[in-house]
Amino acid sequence: MHEHRALRRSRDPAVLGSVALWGRVVEHAFGFRAEYAYPQRLRLVCFVCFWQWGAELTRPCEVVVRRPRGRLVPLCGPDADLCRRYGYPMRRLLGAHEVEQSLLDAYAVDLLRTL
Repeated sequence: MHEHRALRRSRDPAVLGSVALWGRVVEHAFGFRAEYAYPQRLRLVCFVCFWQWGAELTRPCEVVVRRPRGRLVPLCGPDADLCRRYGYPMRRLLGAHEVEQSLLDAYAVDLLRTL
């Protein structure tokens, strides 16, 4: 996507970043499609903060909740507390820093500092 603002309408974004595109690249109204792509930079975002306020006001993630079927949901501290208070199923909690570092190591990319 050209802009991260359009991602706010998507279903639970968890990772934002930039991607290198090459080969045949086609531009569309909201972004690009390419023959080849690889992440350049990435970071975890609290999906609740991102949905409510956008990338500029997203708080740092503290935990990642592992949901059924393997889905990972990153949350900031205040949103994780709300989930606990209201009974959101949180079967397994992972440290956000460790998950983010695993992603950075797996793809051999840098952390996305700002959007």
